[in-house]
Formats: sequence, C-alpha cells, structure tokens
Amino acid sequence: MTFVLMDYQYKQKFEHVFQLFSSGLIFINNKGTILEVNLQAEEILQINRNELNGMNALNLLELFSESFESKKIFIEELLRTGKAELFSEIRTFLGEVKYINIKVSKQEDTDLFLTEIHDESEKMKMKKRLDHTESLSTLGQLAASIAHEIRNPMTSLKGFTQLLYETATDDGKRYLSVIDDEIKRMEEILTEFLEVSKPTNNKFDFLEVEGLILEVANFMAPQALMQNIESIIKFELDNTCTIYGDRSLLKQVFMNAIKNAIEAMPTGGIIHITVSSTSNNKVCIEIRDQGHGIEEDKLDKIFEPYFTTKSSGTGLGLCHVNRVITSHEGTIEVDSVVGKGTNFKFFLPIHDKN
Repeated sequence: MTFVLMDYQYKQKFEHVFQLFSSGLIFINNKGTILEVNLQAEEILQINRNELNGMNALNLLELFSESFESKKIFIEELLRTGKAELFSEIRTFLGEVKYINIKVSKQEDTDLFLTEIHDESEKMKMKKRLDHTESLSTLGQLAASIAHEIRNPMTSLKGFTQLLYETATDDGKRYLSVIDDEIKRMEEILTEFLEVSKPTNNKFDFLEVEGLILEVANFMAPQALMQNIESIIKFELDNTCTIYGDRSLLKQVFMNAIKNAIEAMPTGGIIHITVSSTSNNKVCIEIRDQGHGIEEDKLDKIFEPYFTTKSSGTGLGLCHVNRVITSHEGTIEVDSVVGKGTNFKFFLPIHDKN
C-alpha cells in the first residue's frame, strides 16, 4: 500500500513539473502519434492539448514554413541519430506567425521521442528592431549627405524654369509644367529623406487625444472630399484623455496614415477613425480604409526603409511613422485583407497631467 502511494506521488510530481516546464514539451511514440502535451506547447501552438493528443506528429510539421526538402532532412537526421533540431517560422493553429526552435530526441531505453518547443518570437522581433535601427542610422547619414548635394542644383533648376516660363510658347509652357512637376516630386522625396535623417529633438507635452485627432481629420478633410471619401470618427474614451508627446510629429504620423488610406481608395469609400482605450492603460487610434489592401507576404516589410507598395512611393513614409511611434514608447499593429482594406492601430501610453 505504501509503495503504491509513493508511486502515485512520484507520478503526480512528474506531471506537475511536466506541465509547468518553461518550454513546450510533447511526447511522441515511434509511430509518430502524439501521446502527451504540456501547457506551454498548447499555448505556443494555440490549440487545446486534447486535440493534439492522438494526432500524427507530421501534422505539426505542416505548420512550418520550411521547404519540403528541409523537413525531409530534419526527419532523416532524427531517424539516423536519434535527435534533430529545427528553427523555423510557423503559422499556429489560430493563424498567428511565430518563430520557434524545436529539438527532438529519442529517449533512452524507450520508444518515445521528446520534442522541446522554444518560442523565439520575441527575440526575433528584437533582432528586427535592432536591424531596423541600424538601417535607419545608415539611412540618416546617407540622406543628410544626399540632401546637401541635391538641394542647391535643384533650387537653381526651379528658378530657371520659372524664368523660362515667362517667355515660353504654349508648347514650351506645357513641357516646362512637366519639368516643374518633376522638380516638386524631387522636393517631396528630399523632404522625406530629411525627415528620416534628422536627429530626434522632440518637444514633448501633454496632448488631448480627441483634439489632436480632430485637428488632423479636419486638415485632411478637403483632400478626402476631392477623392469622394467620407471620414467617420468615433471616440470611445473620455474627451480629456491625454498622452505625452510631440504634437507636430504625431500630427505627421496620423496625416500620413489618413493620406495612405485616401490613396488606397482611388474610387472613393469610407475611412473609419476610432479612438479607444485598452485594458493596459493605452490609447488606441485605429484608422481603417476600404482600399485594395496589402498582400500578406508584404505586411512584415512595410516599415522597412525603401520598401513600398506604391509605384511612385519612396518607402520612407511608414519608416518615419514607425520611428516616431517608437520614440513615443508606442507600437503599431497592421491588419490587411486584399480587396477589402487595411487597418492601422497605433497604441500610445496614456499619461495623466497630474
């Protein structure tokens, strides 16, 4: 009776450690059937472990973005040596993209394989942020150098174009108008370079969110109206809610977001602007359009310098937006469905004036 009790207590202790282990753990038999799953694995893969139990382990490999050849090599190494490791991007059972590292090893004197799952998503996000910061630093140095080289001759070109326009024929004026438009386009590109390159000397102050958003929306209203676009603004928080930030920079961010929404709907539509608060004391400014949307494989790249989905874009607008929101200790989430529209969510900490 004592032996049975000790055996039961040992099993309970093992089960407790197994379930509370910091990484995901899965036991698989030699037929590839999943026998036991702990809580961490359930959370990482976003599926109830009862649904995993009895499933063939090959179904898990289908979540991995690795090529068929890479998966084949992984399995061959496991069968040959009794252990194998794989790092890959996966799409969980709920569709969320994560980066995980798995280690599979055959247990001695048994027919069981233990799979350890480590969620490396936060590390990968941090690495991307660091890479992004380094890119911005290099870009800033390059932009400052280019600006000095371009600005003076461009000013001269603009001046001579205006002089020639006064004495040109009608045909000449048409050509000069095209030249003038191209010079203006060059000025816009140069301005975006300078916005990204200049050091951040923010003038922070307490800002009422409602007033800020209404100011931006009113400023962008004429442009929206010309494109047959209606803006619907909804406030789901106290009108005295304040954030701490640089008014000018934040206005640029939301003007850019609304501008992108307008450009995404060349035939008109509705822009929904919703301002709400979150459970973790942040304000969420959501700007949703009904435009052409962004392909899924491009969503992770839209904040990278020079990457653009527009034929005439510089790829610096959203790069600057991301930089500003990050400097305000905020984050951005983007959802998009091709043919239905894009939804930008800007999260900023709420600050009490007192």
